[in-house]
Amino acid sequence: MLQEELTDDLRHLAAELDELGENENASLPAFPSVPDFEPATLLGSGGMGAVYVARQISLGRDVAVKVVLADDTTAPLPDEARTVAQLHHPNIVQVFSAGRDDGTAWFAMELVKGESADKRTFSSAEEVARLGVAVAEALAYAHRCGILHRDVKPSNIFVGEGGMVKLGDFGLACLASDGVMDKSGTKRYMAPEILDGGEATEASDQYSLGVTLRELVGRLSRPNDSGGSQSFAATDAPKCIPPDFAAICAKATVQPPSSRYESVEALLADLRRFLAHQPVTANPPSPLRRFRLFARRNPLAAFGIVAAVFCLAAFVAALAVGYVRTTRALAETERARVQTEKALAETHQEAAKAAESLAVALTGANRINEADPRDAELDRAIKIAEALQERFPDDETIKAAIRRLHYARKRHAEFPRRPRRRPPAGR
Repeated sequence: MLQEELTDDLRHLAAELDELGENENASLPAFPSVPDFEPATLLGSGGMGAVYVARQISLGRDVAVKVVLADDTTAPLPDEARTVAQLHHPNIVQVFSAGRDDGTAWFAMELVKGESADKRTFSSAEEVARLGVAVAEALAYAHRCGILHRDVKPSNIFVGEGGMVKLGDFGLACLASDGVMDKSGTKRYMAPEILDGGEATEASDQYSLGVTLRELVGRLSRPNDSGGSQSFAATDAPKCIPPDFAAICAKATVQPPSSRYESVEALLADLRRFLAHQPVTANPPSPLRRFRLFARRNPLAAFGIVAAVFCLAAFVAALAVGYVRTTRALAETERARVQTEKALAETHQEAAKAAESLAVALTGANRINEADPRDAELDRAIKIAEALQERFPDDETIKAAIRRLHYARKRHAEFPRRPRRRPPAGR
């Protein structure tokens, strides 16, 4: 029954013992004589010990029991057991109990049913980011407790039933205050400063998480396992990965450590911003990208804004077209007004000149006994001048012409009539 419930994550946990051990040919430690645990199956073994699946009889549950070889039976329990026992977090594999038995140290831990991250297929950067949030929460909690993991990698991250993520294998964990400077662990996940002989810090855990996330989305340019300083740029990643996620991983793995996030909590905050489609501090966006992120968070509001902008643009365009057309119409009207006034002025001048010439011609005319046709012309000229005065009451030339015409009409009426001289017959 227990054999059917063996999980890949625990097999990887056992396999990691080979990487941490110095003597791969050491004898396999037997399952300890613990009254409350009933051994079932060996998951795996390494240079430092072995991992078994066992049944905890008192609580009726299956647990993973890690057995570590110990030469000194009076030595304290393994650091991993004592360290992890201080941590109580939903994203950290829980240690239930620990003890010693005949030259071996053992501790029972939570049995995670699922698979390790290195065996899991991820469909998107967002899915990897959600896993990164869970691991970052676990690391941030451990760092607040003064504990460094020192071995963050895909095979130590377990995804259980329901997608629950747990960080396990604290075999290399240490207190941040200890100033550990050894190179134990897996080189391709180790920070450059550790490979160069530097001290383990929270920044080195952050680096390992950044490399892990990049590897899980296929974005990792694997460093040379021979050691030495190394760094990763955002340009190392394929174009299909969101630039914000690439920027987060690049900032977490940048060299020197002072240029990384100030803490794992800051990295965690950026991962949450990425999942919420908000601007991340690792990649300050342009105004256009800010609007795109806003549109992903609030599609209806973004649609309303775009529609309002288009309506406003159409309204402004209509106003501009109307303004241009109105300006042109006003210009045409002004030109027509000027031309009309010019024509009227010319008409005034011609009428005034005609009235003045007629008045001069009629002033010296003599009346004759018979009807003089000049009388009718004089009366008609007066009517024309008076009509012009009604139309142009302020025209002084027309007023003067009317006065002269009346004067001429009066003078002509006072002259005695005399017969018109006729030319002699035969001429």
